[in-house]
Amino acid sequence: MAGLGWGLLAAAIWASYSVLARLGVKAGLSPADMSLLRFAPGALLTLPLMWRWGWRDLAGIGWGRGLLLTLLAGPGFSLLFMTGFSLAPLAHGAVIAPSGQMLAGLGLSAWLARQPLSRESLFGAAFVLLGLVFMGGDSLLHGEGRATLLGDLLFAVAGFCWGLFGTLSRRWQVDPLRVTVVVVVLSFLIFTPPYLVLADLGRLANAGVGMLTVQLLAQGLGAGLVAVLAYSRAAALLGSGRAAFFGAMVPGAASLLAIPVLGEVPTLLQVLGIVSVVCGLLIAFGALRVLLERQAR
Repeated sequence: MAGLGWGLLAAAIWASYSVLARLGVKAGLSPADMSLLRFAPGALLTLPLMWRWGWRDLAGIGWGRGLLLTLLAGPGFSLLFMTGFSLAPLAHGAVIAPSGQMLAGLGLSAWLARQPLSRESLFGAAFVLLGLVFMGGDSLLHGEGRATLLGDLLFAVAGFCWGLFGTLSRRWQVDPLRVTVVVVVLSFLIFTPPYLVLADLGRLANAGVGMLTVQLLAQGLGAGLVAVLAYSRAAALLGSGRAAFFGAMVPGAASLLAIPVLGEVPTLLQVLGIVSVVCGLLIAFGALRVLLERQAR
């Protein structure tokens, strides 16, 4: 139950974060701007913990493992994800990235962590793949050519990075709080210097106080800090394969939230993709089996 609670918290943050990320990109913020807003607040809050735990062995995680986990869940993931939103609709990112995370989490946990795949997990993965097929068809019919397909590819790679992050965190048995602090602090220290040299700071000034405040809360505190901790904790309690299925809750919630916030109404193929992915989640977690057993009784 604790793992379920942490996973649901991560899914709720991801759903709102996806919508607000798309909102920020449409407001003129670049992927680099959004990445800075994602890491700066959490880094400033958790830096005292980093000093307390020590830099020599990077809070007990080790520099090699810490840098790899930071690359997967830090600037690399953020730039891929935010750039995808500049090329493709929200419904594509809300479906493809969590689906890629789930499929990567299942495959990598079976390969690296030696976690067996259940029949329900395989059936759930099949529905997720069907959802990706619907999204691919939507890209070909309603997308803007190669730009939308490139955005879809970036979402898929971003999802794979997050799935690998969960698998390695589980395999190395790193403490969820410590790995969260390491990822946030290292991401800020690695990303900020080149950003200040290369980026156009005028975009942040033109965004407005309201937009920056919303993004700091959603990206920095929500997605950049709390969601990383929640997902790491869920992976530690449930296993990376099962924890990866929480990402499949994001498409439906994010797409519904996008209608009033962004004015983006999903197409028929997008709706079919969302339904397929959510069905995959229900099957993989055994919800469908429980319902059938209750009906039989």
